[in-house]
Amino acid sequence: MKSNKPFNFFLYTLLVGAVISCDFTPPLNKEILQAQKYIIQQDYETAIIKYEQILSKNPPKEIKVKINFQLGDLYSIYLSKNKKALPYYKNIMKLSSDPLWLIKTQERMGEIYFSYLKDYEKAQIIYEKLSQFKPRIAKQDFYNFRYAISTLKNGQYTLAYQLFTEIKNKKNHEFRSRAIYYEGLIYFQEKKWDKAVEVWRKYLKLEPRRDNIVQTKFLMANAYETMEKLKVAYNLYYSILGEYPNTEVIKNRLKAIYDRRVARKR
Repeated sequence: MKSNKPFNFFLYTLLVGAVISCDFTPPLNKEILQAQKYIIQQDYETAIIKYEQILSKNPPKEIKVKINFQLGDLYSIYLSKNKKALPYYKNIMKLSSDPLWLIKTQERMGEIYFSYLKDYEKAQIIYEKLSQFKPRIAKQDFYNFRYAISTLKNGQYTLAYQLFTEIKNKKNHEFRSRAIYYEGLIYFQEKKWDKAVEVWRKYLKLEPRRDNIVQTKFLMANAYETMEKLKVAYNLYYSILGEYPNTEVIKNRLKAIYDRRVARKR
């Protein structure tokens, strides 16, 4: 299977460096380099077979860790077979206690659970660990934010509210403004329409991205419509006509509100 995804030179350097630094027999050295050659040629399936053959020969632990990580990436990043990638990443957590590998492995697993498998229970566990890692890691704001979203996805509204409030109150937090959006979303999901729109009004003053603004206005319009504030809802829907991804949805909402307002006047 061919792919346009970039070759992982980081892993290539690690593996080749390990080959040079360890006292390998020439055949094993040759096999590792051959596996890397298959990746460069984008022949990922054959690379996987070759790596599995190398693992079956019980190489040193350092090489096992790097090959398992490469196999996880091959399945997840290059072949989009995320479930098949997970066992390899999990193997690393059994083989190594090195913080660098544990962080990189949990980063990969968190992304798979959150973005691809939508398994927010497992994502929550991983992102909680990453967000609390000491010393602070580079993407800690991101992991803290993902942790909060996962709790919301899992219906843990009290905890989610607490986490988003903490993010919102940190002036330098990368996701401060988005935390305000999610605070409103918690109220929305709890059917506290007035509180939701009140929070979202504040959020719209801070959010620069037009796609986020459009999505928020859509939800606000939905809340106003539910509260029977039809004129406000109509104006909001109309303001994003042509910008919301599904134009037919907006047209249908506008028609439904118009019909209801006409019916009221009869």
